[in-house]
Amino acid sequence: MPRSGVVCHGDCDGIISAFIYIKHYLMDSWPRNVSMVFTQPWRAQIDARKVGENLSEVVFLDLAVSEEFARYIKQLSGKVGRITIIDHHMSSDEHVEELSNIPNIKVVWRKSPSCPRLMKEVLKPHMNPYEEFLVDVADVCEGGEARSEDAAKVADLIKLSIARNPGDLSYMKHLVEAMLEGKDLLSDPELLSRAKIAKFLLWRLLKIMSERSLEVAATKIVALDLSESRIYAGLLGIAATEFARMSRKDVVLIRREEGKVVVTVRTLNDRAYRICRELAARLKGRFGGHAEAASATLPDMSLGEAMKLVSEVVKSVPREVRGNRVRRTH
Repeated sequence: MPRSGVVCHGDCDGIISAFIYIKHYLMDSWPRNVSMVFTQPWRAQIDARKVGENLSEVVFLDLAVSEEFARYIKQLSGKVGRITIIDHHMSSDEHVEELSNIPNIKVVWRKSPSCPRLMKEVLKPHMNPYEEFLVDVADVCEGGEARSEDAAKVADLIKLSIARNPGDLSYMKHLVEAMLEGKDLLSDPELLSRAKIAKFLLWRLLKIMSERSLEVAATKIVALDLSESRIYAGLLGIAATEFARMSRKDVVLIRREEGKVVVTVRTLNDRAYRICRELAARLKGRFGGHAEAASATLPDMSLGEAMKLVSEVVKSVPREVRGNRVRRTH
């Protein structure tokens, strides 16, 4: 039987996307003839190589398409039967047309609350109540309003459990397998244990952010050093979102990593995307994400230099923007 590859974002949204795609389109091949790779958008072009070549199909789910990733996908198109890209990140827009013009690449892209919601609306698979529930969970994971108390609870637990060790790929596969078996995630002991530890670390991080934040142009800016970045690695996006909710302010979280500075932004409108785009443009860095939740990867510098740069950009990027935020859909 021909082999297929699934490459997805290693977060709540991406994991549920992988579950839905496999359940509806690859169950005849699962698990023996399906290679699965979990990654982050900023290193997708590196990790995606693990999926292999000479495959009948490779599917990319919930991964923002950068210039480097687009280049890799184009190269891969000559080595596999077909490629399917399903994504809802705003920053992927500029690469959609060029990839869609390649005969064996299908691109499903438009703004949507989550990648599973996009799959439901465009691919229209016949979903059972369990799958419908997990689409709602994915929406909540991406910042949407919860349609039920259970959806909110499961979303929080999945996000926290992954954040406990964001490099644990076997755990992400465990979640996909649990979903494929239709298990009650609220009763999964591994998920509950990991989420409990992560929740404790999250509140410690929120305390640090509250004590250390500097307000510039109605925006809370917080910087973390290299050691703190390592300790709280998987929780930074969750913490930025939670801190923005608690403070009712836009939030910028700056952290140093090995050889680079990463900026995570959460805002009440599309300012996050515009702030990250401006930061990347000034220093020839990379950026990606959504209108209200985005990040930028910049060349290494001191935290003092990063704070100064971010403060300048925050002051220069207006809180409101007129006109359409998305140019087109495909």
